Amino acid sequence: MKTNTISIGRGTEVTPDEIMLLQADVNYTVLFFRNGKKCIVATPLKSLESRFEPYNFFRTHKSFMVNLNCVKSYEKPQNQLEMIDDKRIMVSRRKMTELKKCLPMS
Repeated sequence: MKTNTISIGRGTEVTPDEIMLLQADVNYTVLFFRNGKKCIVATPLKSLESRFEPYNFFRTHKSFMVNLNCVKSYEKPQNQLEMIDDKRIMVSRRKMTELKKCLPMS
């Protein structure tokens, strides 16, 4: 795993390992950290997507991008991922096949 930092906007940088989940909110992105904290940045998820993908992140839905190292389980009937903090994240039907290739548990 790479240990570089990623610029998320306005001179702010994060280490990919500390991020669990990114959630789109119109032109903003909410970053959820492993330690339970949240941060809102004025950068759309679409712009951040290419920065996070090399670090084992996956876009599960138009609104979510998850750190695959933080996925606890996949719930097939509901098309949801359960994260290590018990948060449930929707997975779009179009992304299912690609996600199964990326997840070690599938």
